[in-house]
Amino acid sequence: MRIFNPSLLLILSFTIWIFFYINIPASYLYKGSAFFSKTILFLYVAFFLLGTISIKLSKTIKASKPLSLGRIKQITILLFCLGAVGVLIKLYTGFFITKIFVAKDAFSKRQELFGSEFNSGIYGVISAVLFPFAVICMLITIYYFKNFKKSFMFLSILFGMYPFLETFFMGGRTVIALLGTTTLITIFFSIEKNTNFKKTIIKLYKTKLFSIPSFLLKKKILISVSIVSIVFVSYSVKIITDRLSAFGYKDTLVIWEGYHQVDIHSNFEKEVKKSLPKDKNFKIGIYSLKHYFVHGVFEYIRLVNHLEKTTGYYYGAYEFYVFFKFFKIFGIPIPSFLELNSISYKPAVYTTFFGPFYIDFGVFGIFVMFFWGRFTKKIYIKARQGCIQYLILSSFFSTVIVSSFFINFLMGSASYYLFSFLITILIFKLWPNKLRTPYN
Repeated sequence: MRIFNPSLLLILSFTIWIFFYINIPASYLYKGSAFFSKTILFLYVAFFLLGTISIKLSKTIKASKPLSLGRIKQITILLFCLGAVGVLIKLYTGFFITKIFVAKDAFSKRQELFGSEFNSGIYGVISAVLFPFAVICMLITIYYFKNFKKSFMFLSILFGMYPFLETFFMGGRTVIALLGTTTLITIFFSIEKNTNFKKTIIKLYKTKLFSIPSFLLKKKILISVSIVSIVFVSYSVKIITDRLSAFGYKDTLVIWEGYHQVDIHSNFEKEVKKSLPKDKNFKIGIYSLKHYFVHGVFEYIRLVNHLEKTTGYYYGAYEFYVFFKFFKIFGIPIPSFLELNSISYKPAVYTTFFGPFYIDFGVFGIFVMFFWGRFTKKIYIKARQGCIQYLILSSFFSTVIVSSFFINFLMGSASYYLFSFLITILIFKLWPNKLRTPYN
């Protein structure tokens, strides 16, 4: 099975960052020297790569005993039931408790709920734990699309698409990017497994980079991908326009120069000011997308320069706050995320994948990155063996790693998905082989 190597994905992430950095019409500003922050960033990346290299591929790739299709179907149905319950509770709380789905202004309601914890009570806790299983069920059925009934496929995709629809309704992009990329990677794996298409080798000079099914280069596919890309860009532009209108910003670039701490190139400013309102919004939206990819590295530099301690603060509580906050249910005094985030240079901005680790562990995060590299390499190896539970987790981790220079996709609500993936692996491990059902 052809799986994406975590080391190459991290290098690809840096390459994408370089591409957008070169093309954004702005210069990012920060106080002080960037030598220390860049050195730590380099060591984070280097130790991640060392972690992946420390596990020899040739000695660990062995044929894995395939799971029976009956066992996979049993577990998938269980995951569907868990996920469906979570989605239904989500819908109930959205309509009757938080009322996010019936609010006149979804954006204002989203801002109101942002940062609040347990705003749905016990229903919110249960749904947060359960609804990601609907996504995992969808990924498994996509991978084994030949082996499930169409009716079940329809239901699994219907419930699995809930996070996309909720995010779209609330005017967000992060979850769509995370789960959308994870789903696309799983579809790619499914094509590898279930089809025998010819492959086209993509090279850089004489070096083979990767190969893709040749049919993906057909006009119909390329046109479809282009349409989806245009729709997503247009959606992103609309989000930016709506948010600017909601905050009452008129001269957007002037506001952003101060808030984002950038020096926007004068040629671009003149071009925007001369444009008609529709073209102006589009250009600002495109700039915002480029900023989305680029700014994380500079916010990371600002963060490291801002923090006084270099040995870390919370040792996991910041990065994985989602798991820590459940102790509040039992009366254990856990500070809110807003309290933990108060030490940040600028709250609610992306500081790459590495910024939150620096807040938690400081220079000790170097060693955390080493074991993160080893862990992702082990998942990569298990996925190459064809184990479905590791394969879909590999899709998720591929998205996390390829986004490392932009955003930390393990934080916030994404942690619920990580938790569900790990529980799924445990279910596969403990599920009895001799359980008899109509699917055996």
